[in-house]
Amino acid sequence: MTRTTRSALLLIGVLTLFRLFYGAQLGLAWDEAYYWQWSRHLDLSYYDQGPGIAYCIKLGTLLAGHTHLGVRLMPIVFAALGAWLTFLTTRRWLGEAVAWWMLVLLSLAPLYAAGSLLATYDSPLVVCWALALWLLTKALQENKPALWYAVGVSVALGIASKLTMLMVAPGVLLLLALVPDYRKWLKTPHPYLAFGIALLGVLPYVLWDRQHEQMFSLHIQTLSRRHTDAAFGRWFGDFLAGQALFVGLIAWLTELWCLVRLKAILRDEKSRAFVLAFTLPLLAVCIWTSLRSKLEINWPTTMHLASLLPVAVLFERLWRDGKKALPGASMVLNVFLCLLAFFPGAPGKLGLTLPAAPFTKLNEPYGWPELMAQTAAAGETLKAEGREVAYASVTYRVNSAMAFYLPGQPQTNGLYFNVRWDNYRLWTDEKALIGKSIVLVNDVDDEKESLPVARKYFASVEPRKPILLTRPGYTGPVKHWYITLCRDFKGYDPSAHRKGY
Repeated sequence: MTRTTRSALLLIGVLTLFRLFYGAQLGLAWDEAYYWQWSRHLDLSYYDQGPGIAYCIKLGTLLAGHTHLGVRLMPIVFAALGAWLTFLTTRRWLGEAVAWWMLVLLSLAPLYAAGSLLATYDSPLVVCWALALWLLTKALQENKPALWYAVGVSVALGIASKLTMLMVAPGVLLLLALVPDYRKWLKTPHPYLAFGIALLGVLPYVLWDRQHEQMFSLHIQTLSRRHTDAAFGRWFGDFLAGQALFVGLIAWLTELWCLVRLKAILRDEKSRAFVLAFTLPLLAVCIWTSLRSKLEINWPTTMHLASLLPVAVLFERLWRDGKKALPGASMVLNVFLCLLAFFPGAPGKLGLTLPAAPFTKLNEPYGWPELMAQTAAAGETLKAEGREVAYASVTYRVNSAMAFYLPGQPQTNGLYFNVRWDNYRLWTDEKALIGKSIVLVNDVDDEKESLPVARKYFASVEPRKPILLTRPGYTGPVKHWYITLCRDFKGYDPSAHRKGY
């Protein structure tokens, strides 16, 4: 084992130990709590995406309990495995020194680093993508037909986590077409049979969708039409800014420049084709989507496993030649952003004051014990009146946070008062709630004007004083919490007030 390989394993090991320790302490983000709820309701698929993350969290909670670490255990393991596979793949295409720089770039990419800790469906997606690229690389370079079927299995598993994994297919086709030595594979059955295996990953979606009134299909259609009434190109700037935050401003600008100058940076035809094949298809889809509607910042995540390769080549070359300004500046900036992402409480400890609004996402894990203590106290108020109590919200995010943090981790309920459906529609039995009193909680004041609707279906509706949670180092509240005591639920038709998917 070479010194560089040992250094790579050491870096991955140190980061993994940090994530295990820190992940056990850090509160959950909204979506993590939601996916944890998925793991308590295992199914073929879900309203929002495939079942992969639910089963990963289920395994983690079996090993470490229904705790922060239990939720994050498998994503942290996947992050380590994905990093190692990316190192191995890069080493095969571009050598060990470049592989080291690729590992550094990924480790310091701010939101990629954060995603290596959090339990989201990008976690199994990324490790399956990394595995597929490594297996494909071995199949092509070692001329091993059997590995094509392993590629198919890894793609199928990735698809079952997130449909973005389907973009591996055009990447493979483009790579085979671009490299003359690889075109022979197009005349064999192996890539096509592997693709057939990969498509098995779509089956859970199809079966679940048919069993649940096409809720997933309708949700995807809704996402694709979001904000399409805006001017053409309105969201393109957001896409560019989002990726600058994802991998770091300097790294992102260098990434774009390297793609334009790719032939000069990567002189080997095969490695150049590899980068193009697993960058251009997903980049084209993301650009087109951003020109028409809003694009979530994490959608191009897997693209960077290939598009950062020429950046690693350039940084390695510059550093070796003593020209350390550009890679050094990129690392310093990204270290600062990573520290802010992982330690949002630091400004307060340093005596700094930042506006709360731009850092809402960073403060999501903060303050749950205080908020849930007051939420539970509201439930005790109703119980003291002799009432049977349940907890509910009109949003999945609040419902999921309450389910995880309230004493006993109770099942919470979705009430669809002028809001779109989500998976709580399948987990809530509104008839079983009739006659109960409900602690209705939201994080937005009268979300979607839900309280006037609530007054139709409860004997009384009593909003409590809003809880505005502050944090040292930030001006204004970092969280808003609105508790309403709703007595004696009369029942309702959830379809009557649903607002889309």
